[in-house]
Amino acid sequence: MTGEDKRINEEALKRRKKPSKISHRVHVYENLCKGCGICVAVCPTGTLQLENNKFSIYGVVAKVDAEDYCIGCRTCEMRCPDFAIRIDEEDTND
Repeated sequence: MTGEDKRINEEALKRRKKPSKISHRVHVYENLCKGCGICVAVCPTGTLQLENNKFSIYGVVAKVDAEDYCIGCRTCEMRCPDFAIRIDEEDTND
């Protein structure tokens, strides 16, 4: 990871305040992710982080680091230029 990637991760961690009251499933499709960091930078709750990935041709991918913080705003999903993220609300009707 570059210094910029590390900075983006640190900034994301600062945005973590408290877990969401509603559960969401965050899916990152690593085969589509190029590790640009846009999703990590725009997530208001610091749910995502960048990580090294030796199987990625880009060397880095986004990962779900704290799914319980996701508020389901879908900002990451909308801003991802490669459609590599999907957010689902958990079904609580058991």
